[in-house]
Amino acid sequence: MSQEQPSKSKRVQEYLRANPQARNRDVVEALKEFGVTAADVSNAKAQLKKKYTRRRSRAAAVVAATVTGGDSVSEENLSISISEIEAAIDYVQSVGGIARARQLLAIIQQIHEI
Repeated sequence: MSQEQPSKSKRVQEYLRANPQARNRDVVEALKEFGVTAADVSNAKAQLKKKYTRRRSRAAAVVAATVTGGDSVSEENLSISISEIEAAIDYVQSVGGIARARQLLAIIQQIHEI
């Protein structure tokens, strides 16, 4: 069974992650054997930016909801960094969603109380 080749967009995104300062023409030159065009590079950059911006705005929304939510918030809770929020988002995605993350955290809390 043959493995599927990565798409042009996937190749461009991987190249950009490895070489974040690369210009569009550098990416096209490096990936010309795969038929990558300047338009492909522009589209991939836009998708990466959209993904990054969406993640950052979600994290900011979570912080705003935490700070303004009716619960009493201590100074300790306000010092959550964006990197911690991004790590939490990655954790939730890696375990399969918020419901699954809550289950796992409840188990951890039960173990901690023993």
